[in-house]
Amino acid sequence: MRTRRAETDLTWNGAAVTSKMVGYKATVTYTDAASGEADSLEISINDRDRQWTTAWMPKTGDTLTAAIKVYDWEREGDNRTLDCGFFILDNYSFSWWPMTGTISAVSVPADSAFRATQRTKTWEKATLQAIGNEIAARAGITLAWDVEGDPITVESVEQSEQTDCEFYMSLCEEYGLSMKVYAQKIVVYDREQYKERDVAGTIRESEIESGSWNTTLDGTYTGGEYTYTDPNTEEEIKVTVGTGTRILKQSGKADNKADAERKITAAVANANHGATTLSLTIMGRPDLVASQCVTVVGIGRLSGKYFIDSITHTVGGGYTMDLELSLVEAMTEEVIKDATERLAAVGVMASPEYWVAHYQDVANLDGLILNMATRIKVNLGGSSITTVDDALDVLTRTGVINSPDYWASKHSALAWLDTLLISAANALTE
Repeated sequence: MRTRRAETDLTWNGAAVTSKMVGYKATVTYTDAASGEADSLEISINDRDRQWTTAWMPKTGDTLTAAIKVYDWEREGDNRTLDCGFFILDNYSFSWWPMTGTISAVSVPADSAFRATQRTKTWEKATLQAIGNEIAARAGITLAWDVEGDPITVESVEQSEQTDCEFYMSLCEEYGLSMKVYAQKIVVYDREQYKERDVAGTIRESEIESGSWNTTLDGTYTGGEYTYTDPNTEEEIKVTVGTGTRILKQSGKADNKADAERKITAAVANANHGATTLSLTIMGRPDLVASQCVTVVGIGRLSGKYFIDSITHTVGGGYTMDLELSLVEAMTEEVIKDATERLAAVGVMASPEYWVAHYQDVANLDGLILNMATRIKVNLGGSSITTVDDALDVLTRTGVINSPDYWASKHSALAWLDTLLISAANALTE
């Protein structure tokens, strides 16, 4: 019989300690952030024998590596490992009774100067990649540059009493790039480019233990305006991107119009990211990491393609993940495909492939299919509905549609749409 299990594999200052910590380690929490903050590792321990406050007393600056291993996870023989990376112990605490401890570590270079030493330097005619290489080398790590397109060159930029970490993260953000430290590397990538990539997986309603969703218009923009002074002519120049009424206005330094356009485009994208967010708790999935995209299906109009902003893995009595997600696109084909498959499974549709091929042929048909799949979990097996008018009445009363007049005018615009409306209404009628 398959017995699903998960465990964490730890090394401490280069030595394997997994077996040594059996009976002491209560939970391990690993937070994987897409950008803007260091990954973190937290180990909670039971110290009933007082080992951790005597011979095993931790020290700040200790190095740790961690991996989450799962066995027979989704099926027998499904064994996988998630490498959590390299960490520096930066905080630990104890409380009693009973004696317990919390050990916290972050994914920063062993050279503490990266986050602690303030520097002042002017960089001239340098690319962001070259600046990153120099900063990484000074910290004793490497730069992983994953940005498509031409090099980003700055004529002059000043690092003024800033740590290397603060300066480089701010510089990357100014040009629309994301930065994080993982596994002894400074990783730089373009989040907007990553959003265009294929999804890494699908999260289904049945996997979700709990969740929350929020959307806001506040702080989002349809375009931007950037004003700068030309360094050669002293002329004030204004660059605009996008249109509409919600315009983000900024002013500052720019080398030229292209530089100003890149900066304001990045500022608008940064402001708009996270306008719609989804928080989920699911069973652990070591195939997902922050900065990937996933499709979430089965939660009605909240379904869609989402960017993973962070994942918090907790391994203790089980293995769960808390995900923070930002919406990329709502009505994706995968969302509609899932909806049609669920409608076919309960006998409302005969050929889901037909509807996937034609859901864009009639305006709002994608939303109708999604609403049907969300509302119809069980087919009640009714047969009394035989006309579109009666079907629209049932679908309105049961909350599937709120505009029966619209569908009365559109039901003949696509073959089999009238049949779908009647079939859905009968599924909601005993």
